[in-house]
Amino acid sequence: MAQILRKIGLEDIIFSAAIGLYEEERIIKNKFIANVWVEIEVSKSEYSDDLENTINYVSLYDICKQAFSRERKLIEPVAHEILSEIIKDFNFVNAAFVKIEKLNPPIRAEIAKSFIELNYRK
Repeated sequence: MAQILRKIGLEDIIFSAAIGLYEEERIIKNKFIANVWVEIEVSKSEYSDDLENTINYVSLYDICKQAFSRERKLIEPVAHEILSEIIKDFNFVNAAFVKIEKLNPPIRAEIAKSFIELNYRK
C-alpha cells in the first residue's frame, strides 16, 4: 500500500562554535553550516493545520543549537548528538538526516569545507 511521507527540515543553519582539533580553533571559534531533516508518515487524517501533526522547526533548531553550544574537538559527536536527540524526541520519525559542514578547515590547501553526514532510517 502506498504511503505519503512528509519531509521537514532546516537548511544552511549557520553556527559559530568552539569546535576544532586545535586549541586556537576553539578559542577563535569556527563557522559551521548544519542541515537537518526528518521524514514522517502522513495518514489521511493528518491533513490538518495543527502543529501536533508535524514537527516544529523550532524544536529541530533548538536541538542543533544545544549540540553546538559545547566546546569539542570534533564535529562527529555534534552530529551524533543531534541525530540521537531527534530520534529520542520524535520517536515516530521514519528517517532523519544530519549534515554538518566546517567552513575553511585548517588544512594547507584551498578547501571550502569539510563535512560529516549521518542518515537514520527505521
